[in-house]
Amino acid sequence: MGIYNLFILPKTTVPIDLPVTSARIAELFSEFLRRYYEWKSAKLKEMILMFLMLIVGGSILSIPWLLPNIGMSLSLCLLFLFYIAVKRYIAVNRKVSHLYVNVHVLQHHLVGKLEVGFCNHREPCHCAEEFMDYVLKTYNISLNKILI
Repeated sequence: MGIYNLFILPKTTVPIDLPVTSARIAELFSEFLRRYYEWKSAKLKEMILMFLMLIVGGSILSIPWLLPNIGMSLSLCLLFLFYIAVKRYIAVNRKVSHLYVNVHVLQHHLVGKLEVGFCNHREPCHCAEEFMDYVLKTYNISLNKILI
């Protein structure tokens, strides 16, 4: 018989000045922020790779006319670089799409929790609106509209 070890990731820390009364909302929001910034980073990589593919593709087409002596061999080398860039772009594009779905689901879940009510106040309060305003001012993320 063996022993099954499960690696448990440490809990993420929540900012102290977060205006929530529930620890579950704070954990959900910290997970949303982690995924949101991971999505933004992957999206930046995707744009950089797209720009690289445009530059390399344009070079492949223009170098044979600019450098007739060595243009074809240089174009073949750039074609190999273009192939690698396209493969990498497809992988990053899949990751961006997957992360977007994760972020969108977490945003929907967070907004749903906020709309149902996450505070313990019995009288009408503005806790959800204050939290959404805090997120907009602090992180520049609008929870009211769909992320693009």
